[in-house]
Amino acid sequence: MGGFVNVLMRCDGSPEIGMGHIVRCLALADELQENHCCNIHFAMRKSEVGINKVKESYSVFESNEKAFDYANWLKDCVKKTNAQILILDVRDGLTRQDLKQIKKKSGIKVADIDDPEDKRLEADMAFYPPVSQVKRIDWTDFTGKLYVGWEWVILRKEFSTTPRPLPQAPCTKIPRFLVTMGGSDPQGMTLKAVKALELLEEDFEAVVVLGAGFQHKKQLNDLLSDCKHRFDVRENVQNMAELMAQSDLAVASFGVTAYELAAMGVPAIYLCLTEDHAESASAFVKEGMAVCLGVFTHVNTKMIAGGISNILNNKSLLSKLADNARKYIDGQGAARISRLMIERFETENE
Repeated sequence: MGGFVNVLMRCDGSPEIGMGHIVRCLALADELQENHCCNIHFAMRKSEVGINKVKESYSVFESNEKAFDYANWLKDCVKKTNAQILILDVRDGLTRQDLKQIKKKSGIKVADIDDPEDKRLEADMAFYPPVSQVKRIDWTDFTGKLYVGWEWVILRKEFSTTPRPLPQAPCTKIPRFLVTMGGSDPQGMTLKAVKALELLEEDFEAVVVLGAGFQHKKQLNDLLSDCKHRFDVRENVQNMAELMAQSDLAVASFGVTAYELAAMGVPAIYLCLTEDHAESASAFVKEGMAVCLGVFTHVNTKMIAGGISNILNNKSLLSKLADNARKYIDGQGAARISRLMIERFETENE
């Protein structure tokens, strides 16, 4: 399937907005390249961290922010790459009218990922997890195809090929915690999680994962130097799925990481950067997949410690969270979306 279709991916990642958009776009790009013979290019703005990450695997067309005209720049990227499919995973004000003009001039097909902005109404295909925001936004005039469900969640390949662990029983051994706050953790939620774990009286093992854009290393090192518990800090982790599979419970920021943990069947307590994230996390809570403590500014270390203790001391709840997570997210979203996009493209271009 596929006949060297040219695909342009538009996404960004930075310490400020996190790296989640880049993570899932790279997963989708890999699937399209490896299984559908697509030629992949990226169009990116601003952050050196995000751009350098993508450049490890794909060519990147960067913007000139000093004289930036969004529509003309994106049109130029489409033209230079001879793109036939444009995948958008960005929330930075690209207007519906600009996207409409780009489509009209180039004839390009557009796939949109988890987008609340009005430009989604010009997409040919739009994909969302089953969060409440999708039902609330206005879909008037949308003529594309809308796909909503856990099956469309895009994850890296390792989360679909790694065997998922069976529910574990921390009461029979020292519990193993995983602290992971995404690629950049702009608000330093890692520090808050470590302080919360330090309040626990029982023994435990803890792995703290730092993303490429983590900005609080000095504060973390100062904090860890005074801790009575031992924390294993890891950077540039290449085997995240395996690390998750070895964990009894995760304390994590809501985002792509939350979906990865669910795919691995790991019970989790979420902290959220924004109210929008908290609303999205409520879908996980509703299905009995995780616990959400809300926006991090409203959560103190005692609340986090209490949440951890409640789950660890309730064996049936721990197993239920793990079972439900496995049931809903299987890690095959990138494969499904890629297959659907290419099938539709080929059908409409026969």
